[in-house]
Amino acid sequence: MKKIWLCGMGFLMANAVVSGAVAKYKAPADVKTRGTKVSSYIFYNQDADGDGQLTLEEFKNQRLTKDVEQRNRALKKKGLYKTPEEQFKIMDEDGDGKISQSDLAKYLDKQNADMNKR
Repeated sequence: MKKIWLCGMGFLMANAVVSGAVAKYKAPADVKTRGTKVSSYIFYNQDADGDGQLTLEEFKNQRLTKDVEQRNRALKKKGLYKTPEEQFKIMDEDGDGKISQSDLAKYLDKQNADMNKR
């Protein structure tokens, strides 16, 4: 017996599964990615001097909330965990010792994509 959801995207996905087609959802341009939302939150809380960039010290001073700890456990389980220093080095492509909000968002989106692959 096949289940068909009758609400929103569930209905569309069920139709795609039943018909054999593969439906790919593409978010509208004005919808923020998870990385953009999280980086905005981190910058709001961590950018101590308000210059719009994070130093390694500012980045390392993140509060380890329940969500962050849960995410770190999931990353470790999949072999994707990196220390804050390793993360910062990856994001700081120009080596100036600072990362922008877009650098952080790009890294978080890639990390999320890698998590979903495995």
